[in-house]
Amino acid sequence: MYRLAVYIFLVVNAIPAAAQLLLPCPAVVVDMGEYRNPLDDRWLSAYDVKFYHLTLRVTNESTRIGGSAVILAEAVKELDTLVVELQDSLEVTGVEIADGGELDDFRFRAAYTHRENAVYVALDRTRLPGEQFAVKISYGGVAGRNRGFFAGITSATDSEYGFRVTYTLSEPLNARDWFPVKQVLGDKIDSVRMDLICGDHLMAASNGILLGVEELPGNERLFRWRTNYPMAFYLLFFAVAEYRDFTFRAPLSSAGDSVPVQNYVYDSDQLLADWTAEIRETGRLIHTYSTLLGDYPFAAEKYGHAMAPLGGGMEHQTMTTIQDFDFYLVAHELAHQWFGDHVTCGYWQDIWINEGFASYMEYVAAQQIFGQQAADEWMSHAMSLALGETSGSVYVPENRADDPFRLFDTGLSYKKGAILLHMIRYILDQDSLFFQVLRTYLDRFGNGLATGEDFRSVLEAESGMDFSCFFEQWYYGEGYPLYQITWRHDGDTLFLRSEQSGTSPATPLFTIPFDVDLLLSDGSAVRKKFFQDQAVEHFKVPLKGLVRNLEFDPDNDLLNTASVIRYTPSGGSFIFGPNPVNDQLYVELFNRGPIREIVIYSYSGQVVYRLSDAPNPVTLDLRPLADGPYLLVLYDETRTLMERIVKISE
Repeated sequence: MYRLAVYIFLVVNAIPAAAQLLLPCPAVVVDMGEYRNPLDDRWLSAYDVKFYHLTLRVTNESTRIGGSAVILAEAVKELDTLVVELQDSLEVTGVEIADGGELDDFRFRAAYTHRENAVYVALDRTRLPGEQFAVKISYGGVAGRNRGFFAGITSATDSEYGFRVTYTLSEPLNARDWFPVKQVLGDKIDSVRMDLICGDHLMAASNGILLGVEELPGNERLFRWRTNYPMAFYLLFFAVAEYRDFTFRAPLSSAGDSVPVQNYVYDSDQLLADWTAEIRETGRLIHTYSTLLGDYPFAAEKYGHAMAPLGGGMEHQTMTTIQDFDFYLVAHELAHQWFGDHVTCGYWQDIWINEGFASYMEYVAAQQIFGQQAADEWMSHAMSLALGETSGSVYVPENRADDPFRLFDTGLSYKKGAILLHMIRYILDQDSLFFQVLRTYLDRFGNGLATGEDFRSVLEAESGMDFSCFFEQWYYGEGYPLYQITWRHDGDTLFLRSEQSGTSPATPLFTIPFDVDLLLSDGSAVRKKFFQDQAVEHFKVPLKGLVRNLEFDPDNDLLNTASVIRYTPSGGSFIFGPNPVNDQLYVELFNRGPIREIVIYSYSGQVVYRLSDAPNPVTLDLRPLADGPYLLVLYDETRTLMERIVKISE
């Protein structure tokens, strides 16, 4: 719709653009279906997982594992059959049941079936809601499947340092590749004990605190790990290799408070020579994030890394599995301890809660540690990737929620997801408020789950603004806006026309403020903020001084592409101004050739000003002229150009 004869005057910072967002969007139908584990409705929803105790014999040479999983569960409805997921290639050799919290008193051997990657355990009696019981499943075999990055368990050799590693990576739904599990995000495990048996030349990493290492007969070692923080099923892990322990402490937000950073790195002097400085940078990142977001959420245990050749990183709670110590990789995986681990996406469709937030913290880390230029470079790269996603939403449709390549789409879930937070920060226009929103969100949903709508509710409550349009267009909507900006400066007024379309027909309009920088002839710049809520809008801005150029979205705050066109007087040959002029008049020929002569005539025909062989551009001092109208005449090599000017005194 073309909006006729409607003009808006915006004074810089006089009217916050965010206030324009207080008008809610019309209701839009969005696919909000929730992906659910197919086993959930009948079986998995019948109980709550309280505790795991895994005892596994592992090696760095293959994915062969063997041992047992003890699961302490509590019935939430009448339950006579316990169901857990476990891949069929692992053989279950026995199942036992114990009452209550008697985890060492398994008196009943249960009947079970293992089919279609699930184990069905017939309980000794029906459990009523609130009753706790324990199940011990003994199993073993060659685990995992050859599925590349998203295999639940992998054994591989690092190409740079030559170390063999076996490691797990359960996200999103591959935990069943190596242990009996309830793969439901809504049921965080209350606590875990992990006992790992390996050769005595190896070390085995896992979540939480290392309670101790025992030497066993047969040249083996037992590593005992324990974590008492609630944890999503896919964040449980182990990694085994020829490691060495490189531990130091990192400061939290308050002086004197710190957390151990325990790094299981390859047992290589060369590796430490290559990466020690970068590993120690983790300490500064922990302090930075703790100051901005609130202290590291698992400070009573540890943070750390376990190296593995996985081609990236995985944010296992309290100990990231990581390829190397590239700054942005470390910053991303550490940020997940707040966004993804402490607060976990409630549904896979809301993976933005994990990946978009952790990605944006890469930008924040660069900004805080290296400065704005490094952050700008990061954002420019993120924008270039997100601009390749002309369709598709950050929110994952239900029918794609079990596709890991859609969940972890770099352009959508990571980069565009990060840019959404960047735009929210721009709209709020107050860094203290932006980080207050993040802290409140983490406080409210910590150790639990959240969705995009949960974050929006906190954002609106803390800011007092309505973000319904923003979420419908940017989170659930597709693509990004294309702007065509045309402008002219006539006298003391800037006229600007903005026409917007979307890259996807699913979202034809994005109602969001935008900035322009007006570059004036005296070298100064004026920033103006506009808000567009129609496909075509016209604005006019009273302005002193002559605008030489206009820059759209100068700080790269918005995901967009824009073309900027200037309409000029005199057939597009030259610009001049301001007009009326008080003292100095700026003149510029567009062909960049020399100005042979400039003459100013009074309306009686008298020459009152003359300048030969003038530079291009040039600023004329007209203070000696009397007030009144004049004729400005420019001569270049082939043309004579004329315009009317008016001299005034202030």
